[in-house]
Amino acid sequence: MDLPYYILIGAGALIMTAALLFKRERTAGSDETTPPQGPWDKADMEKSLQRFLNQIKHEQKAAEVRWMQANAALAEEVAELKQRLARVESEWAAWRAAGQAAVSGAPRASEEELADAFALRERYRRVFELRQEGLSPDEIAKRLGAGQGEIELILSLAGSGERGKADGQA
Repeated sequence: MDLPYYILIGAGALIMTAALLFKRERTAGSDETTPPQGPWDKADMEKSLQRFLNQIKHEQKAAEVRWMQANAALAEEVAELKQRLARVESEWAAWRAAGQAAVSGAPRASEEELADAFALRERYRRVFELRQEGLSPDEIAKRLGAGQGEIELILSLAGSGERGKADGQA
């Protein structure tokens, strides 16, 4: 570096040191018993605190009003739900009584009979599916391991309505 730069840096450091020393002497010479004067004096602080307290009270009242409204809305909803529950329970009891009356009047099928009926229905459904795929009764019989006569009988006895029902169950 050149000599003028060193001189400028040294002069800047001397000025900063002098300013720092001057500031220390000024603060040391001031009277410590006087209250610091600043932008806030006691009256301004009390006014600010009072505004702050008023704002808090206002917000608290607004929160209480919102809470009361929410509480009232929830109470209405609970009352409505209780009415709906009572209505559903009465409908369910009526439905259950009607179902028990129907069951007690009809003969009960055994589990074995129900399983046979399900297997037969599934077999019919499969026959109609294969027929829709374009297979002949002979090909359907081979796939299902049944006799060709049985398959032809199923197809001939099934009306278009029954085919639709069996096809819809797929």
